[in-house]
Amino acid sequence: MAVNRGEVSREPQPQPGRGPDSGPDPFLGSSPALAEFLVQLRRAAASESTVLLTGESGCGKSRAAARLHQWSARANGPFVAASLVATSSSLIEATLFGHERGAFTDAHRARLGIFRRAEGGTVLLDDIEHLPLETQVKLLRVLQERVVEPLGAEAVVPVDVRIVATSGKPLEACVAEGTFRSDLYYRLAVLPLEVPALRQRLDDLGPLAEGLITAVAARVGVAARTLSPAALAILRTHGWPGNVRELENALERVLVLRAPGTAGEPVAAEEFDFLRQASAGAADELARHALALGLSLDDVTRAMMERALREHRGNVSAAARSVGLTRRAFDYRSAHTEAAESEA
Repeated sequence: MAVNRGEVSREPQPQPGRGPDSGPDPFLGSSPALAEFLVQLRRAAASESTVLLTGESGCGKSRAAARLHQWSARANGPFVAASLVATSSSLIEATLFGHERGAFTDAHRARLGIFRRAEGGTVLLDDIEHLPLETQVKLLRVLQERVVEPLGAEAVVPVDVRIVATSGKPLEACVAEGTFRSDLYYRLAVLPLEVPALRQRLDDLGPLAEGLITAVAARVGVAARTLSPAALAILRTHGWPGNVRELENALERVLVLRAPGTAGEPVAAEEFDFLRQASAGAADELARHALALGLSLDDVTRAMMERALREHRGNVSAAARSVGLTRRAFDYRSAHTEAAESEA
């Protein structure tokens, strides 16, 4: 069935070279973790390879995909994003691959899917781990043959797109659980890149917070403020489980709820007391779990230090800062736990 061009639905067309949003830049700073990631991202952008971006919620995976597109040879083409977690499972196939008129109930007009809308550009498949198994087979065909088959169509349509996927969960774990096809995983993970968590780039907090404050103040219509050294020190001690998104929300809170008479004054440390309260609650919950599992203080300390070293790629100074220790104290505790293990 041929598509009647006069009946293709008029969907909003993305602007060439634009990302999924025009919010503040989450990649301000020059920490080693961020610098290394951006170098890898630029190298990936110079190719046509499929890229899989992983990382924790709020760290900027979608914005990284937009930057990859902007650095690529496809920058003048469209950038089209599909949030798979926010799309109804009954509509995912039509959203991705399009449909002909009459393909299903209420399909009164033909619709171009995101692959055809992104012709010559980049497709972002956000939260790919939520793609239903039955649709994964069809996506695999797109990756292998570069064609799509709209619902209700009698022929496939060639597409010229660069595919980038994001996942907040390790896809290897999804494969092991049986919720993700292994062949699709290997097709997507040609160039796997991990977006660093905010706690891995605490040296970026100053410039990042400054950029976020400027953007947030303009967006919500309040006066921008600087951060006092004590306030910045508080931000450095927080774990940031929500990453850059959590930081942006925290800064918006202090800008909007500022105390009377503080307009133009630097943000004080006590204005971030709510972060301390949240951290205390999380720490208490973790302690409950550790006790329930029969873990000792040495077990928890060793696990935290080893995790910090992995996240900071063996940089002992950075790992020490992330757990609130000096380099000397970190080395001492590391030696202490090793000695305790050898005696056990």
